[in-house]
Amino acid sequence: MREKLARLYQRWNGLTHRQLLVILLLCGIFLRLVMLLAYQPVPYPDTLGAYYRLADNLQSQGLDGYDGTRAPGYPIFLLLVQKNETIVWAVQLLAGLMISAGLFWLVWQAAGHVQLSFIVGMAYNLIPGQFLFESNLLSETLTALFIVSSLALLATLYRSPSTGWTWLGLLTLGILATLPGMMRPLFFPVTLWLLPFIWLMRRDSLSSRLLRLAVYSLGPLLIQGGWLTFIYSRYEMLSPTTMAGYSLVNHTGAWFELLPDEEAVIREIYLEFRTAHIEARGAQTNTIWDAIPEISRQTGLSFFALSRKMKSLSLYLIRMYPDRYALSVIDGWIDFWKVPVYWDRSLMSPPLDGLMAAWAVAGRFVSLLANVAFLVLSGIVVVSKRVRQSLQTDPIQWAVMGLVWWVSIVQTLVDHGDNPRFLMPLQMLVVYWVLFAIYRWRIRKPATPQIA
Repeated sequence: MREKLARLYQRWNGLTHRQLLVILLLCGIFLRLVMLLAYQPVPYPDTLGAYYRLADNLQSQGLDGYDGTRAPGYPIFLLLVQKNETIVWAVQLLAGLMISAGLFWLVWQAAGHVQLSFIVGMAYNLIPGQFLFESNLLSETLTALFIVSSLALLATLYRSPSTGWTWLGLLTLGILATLPGMMRPLFFPVTLWLLPFIWLMRRDSLSSRLLRLAVYSLGPLLIQGGWLTFIYSRYEMLSPTTMAGYSLVNHTGAWFELLPDEEAVIREIYLEFRTAHIEARGAQTNTIWDAIPEISRQTGLSFFALSRKMKSLSLYLIRMYPDRYALSVIDGWIDFWKVPVYWDRSLMSPPLDGLMAAWAVAGRFVSLLANVAFLVLSGIVVVSKRVRQSLQTDPIQWAVMGLVWWVSIVQTLVDHGDNPRFLMPLQMLVVYWVLFAIYRWRIRKPATPQIA
């Protein structure tokens, strides 16, 4: 028995990166064929109430009919697949397959260890919270694909000795890095976060570094800059969407009774709806969506003017009561790490529904364990030089770790809504970072890639 295990281990270690990538893809294809046969696409309130509605408006009126309540990436995607739910589902399943391959490539470029690359790529296929989300008609799966692709390309550029490829790669990276934010506005800062790593990519002249930044920045300036200009010129908001004011109310609505008397009309209407919302759902979160029609009717403010008003009122409450805001922010930040599994058991064929339910519980436990390990280990890496040297923390590891931390903070500063869902596009980066840190700790060898 021991000899058989030894032979299997030797055979496993002898597999090339191409062989392991093929095995990974075959396993991923099999899993998604099972999903196609045993499951169904799952629509959410955002699916029809926001994304499909905006896709219809784009199709019939172009940007003239676009209200900016969501970033345009997912509605444009829906138009490209003719708003067919089955095609949307199939494309998202394919995107999941590409995410697992992208994780494989990211680890291979960052570590040069093919078995670890396979483990991380396969982990995506084995954690139900990840592959089940591909069936949800929401933007998170495509967002995850673009984030993983951006980081995989960044790791490739760090290893690439070719200057010519670097310029084309930087231009492509700039475009790729804009796409997560065009899908989910929360990820607009991805483009900014990558700037210092592009600066440090080579130890060369100042002019070369500035040129790298300029080539990379073309995509963000044209795509994100163009979109921000459109929202500002049309709705007088310097924001990726027209929803910023309403999102802040998810924080400040908890103490809206402290608004001054000159805002009594808005205050009293909101408090009435807040009471009903808490009785029905147990929390005041998203009360604003029930209250908007009545507030607009009594104040005469349009949807967009009311968003600006709510932003102003929320900022006033934050300035006056920073302690309340801080507690709300901390609560939202804790929620961010809870990794619920978004799926509909009633849509899955028996007996797979029972198996998947048990699998989902186990997968969530693994994700929660990874999140705790990430928070502890990344905190130690930041404060301990000895641990950094022991783990040989490289630029790609810093890019991944910092991005997760940055998003975890930004998301709770601007909203206190469905915070656990906000981590979904980054969850596998957390798993990757923890596994990579364990690998580095075990082998204690110089990191790759090095800054050239």
